[in-house]
Parts: sequence; structure tokens; C-alpha cells
Amino acid sequence: MSLFKRDMEDFLLYCELTKQYSDNTVRNYKNTLERFSTYLDSMKIEQTNMIDLDVINGYRHFLHKKTTSRKDKMSLKSQSYQVVVLRSFLKFMIKHGAVVLNPDSLELPKSRMRRIEYLTESEVSKLVASIINDQSKTPEVIKKRNAALILCMFGSGLRLSEVLKLTKDEINDEDGQLMISGKGGKIRTTFLAPVALEALESYLEARKEDKNPYLFISFSKNRPKKEKIYKPLTPRMVQMMLEQYAKRLGIYKHVTPHTLRHSFATKILFEGGDIRSVQTLLGHSNIATTQIYTHITDWQIKDLHKRVFGGKKKKV
Repeated sequence: MSLFKRDMEDFLLYCELTKQYSDNTVRNYKNTLERFSTYLDSMKIEQTNMIDLDVINGYRHFLHKKTTSRKDKMSLKSQSYQVVVLRSFLKFMIKHGAVVLNPDSLELPKSRMRRIEYLTESEVSKLVASIINDQSKTPEVIKKRNAALILCMFGSGLRLSEVLKLTKDEINDEDGQLMISGKGGKIRTTFLAPVALEALESYLEARKEDKNPYLFISFSKNRPKKEKIYKPLTPRMVQMMLEQYAKRLGIYKHVTPHTLRHSFATKILFEGGDIRSVQTLLGHSNIATTQIYTHITDWQIKDLHKRVFGGKKKKV
């Protein structure tokens, strides 16, 4: 094992045990660093202190030219993530006394303004209605689960991973308050809307008090008759469900679980909420992450300008 790989293993252990990062984050860090390690092997570089800006720039050029199995180029966001992980790794090394490349010398690619896809409240209502009124042979409990899931995400701004970790015991019928352990184990408070609580109540009644503690579960068609076996609802299942109903309803936006999170943030801003409140509710560590939503509320700036200066031409 090269010295770099030993340093990498120490860093991953530090992320897991000291920083208490989620399993998903540690896994992503590992995949990122293993990709970098493969590149270092091709360059005959075995020690972390041999990594300089020329090596980093060569790797970034390699990533920029790299294509996926679908012949697509790696997105700018993905390239930026590689740099963020390398920065964290180098900071860890310096913190533990190593003489390595200054992580501040690794600049992130300039990001472009992303186009945010979101659903209006009317579109969400139509989506939920189409699920509840579905005339197919879909079991009633699954229809109620899908409706409750959509309303929970739209009314709380939770990440899909956070929603799928919810247990029945966490649902408070009185005020809908939730204590969420988000990215990096950070705790935040958010709330479920009354319409989401109503949908959840109907869904849980349809489950007939099964013993599975999780809120959103999969109902296996092949379970034994004498015993109910439930599998966890996977992110892919949710994605496919949303795509299916959005297409059936004629919503031609790119509807994903994260679209519902965008929709939550957008509604808060449209109703007069400020960007700091949205940051808190979404659990963003950096306000810059939340600022992707500001450009969709430009109409508010226009309205403010009209109120201050008037909307019609005046003779001077």
C-alpha cells in the first residue's frame, strides 16, 4: 500500500469517527479519493507530499476530458466536488503535521447559474389528486403512501434521504414539528404542513398498525401469506413514481424528489420569506448554496422598484 493510500485511509477513518459524517458522505469521499489514487498510480506518485499544483491541474484536466459510460462529460458540479474533497483531505493532513500542498491553492471552477425546476402549489395538488384518483389496480395503501410522501417533501423541504429515514414515532400530530439530523449530523428543526399530516394519518391508518417502524416503506408483492415482509422504500422507487405520475399528468418539467425541495424553497420566498429563513429550513451550511433560489424571485425586486419609483413614465 502506498503512503498516499495510508493517508487516505486515515482521513476516511477521521471522517467516520471524529467528524461523524454519514455513511453516504464517507462512501462518496472514498470513491472520490480512490479515483484520484488511480490517477496518482498512473503518474507513479506514491506519497502525499509529492502532490503539487501541476499534479492537481493534470488531474483536473483529466476529469474535464473524461466521459461517462453514456459518453457524457463529467458535470461542472461533479468536478467541483472532486476539488472540495481533495481540499478537505489536504486540510486533514496539515492539521496532523504533514507538509503538503496548501489546500487554499485549489480553486473551485467558476459555477454557472443553475436553472431551478420547481412545481407550483397547483401542480403539486394536481399530482397528488392524480395519485389518489388513480383507477389502476394499485393498492390503496400505496396510493396513500405516495401522496403523503409528496406532501411531506413539498411541505417541509426535506431531502429524500431525510424523508426515507423518518419513523412513525417522529410524527407529531399537534404541530408537525420535526427534528432532523441532516448532512454531517447537523440537527435542524422543520415542520410538516397540516395537509401533509392529514395525508400521513390516512396512510398510517391504511397500514393497519404493522410493526415496521419506518414511515415510508415498500410493500412486497411476493411476501408470504402468513407474514408481512416490508422492504425499505428506495430513492429510485420514489424517482420512478414521480416520473410516472408527472408524465401521466402532462407535467413536462424534470420532476425529481429534489424538485419538491426546490418547490418548497420557492414557495417560501414567493410568500415573502427571506433567504436566511430558507437556509435554516433547508439545512444549508453556507448561504451561497441557498442563493441559487434568489434569481427566481426577481419579480419581487421589480415590484419593489415599482412601489418606490412608480410604474409609469412621468413627464420631466
